[in-house]
Amino acid sequence: MALRTIALDELDGFQLDEANRLYWRGETVVLERRLKLETYQIVLATLATVGAVASGIHPFLVSWHLLN
Repeated sequence: MALRTIALDELDGFQLDEANRLYWRGETVVLERRLKLETYQIVLATLATVGAVASGIHPFLVSWHLLN
């Protein structure tokens, strides 16, 4: 899909509704999309976060001789 610029005579295709949502020739322009994670993805992300935090804390605790 090749990109092209919008000509000046096409600018009247933009519209705003009373809630300031943007439309292009009557169709909603999607400005953001929410990300919905599945349960297993949340579990994996949590485990990865815990592992990353633990790998950062462990050297700190060893350097202060709180862990051997």
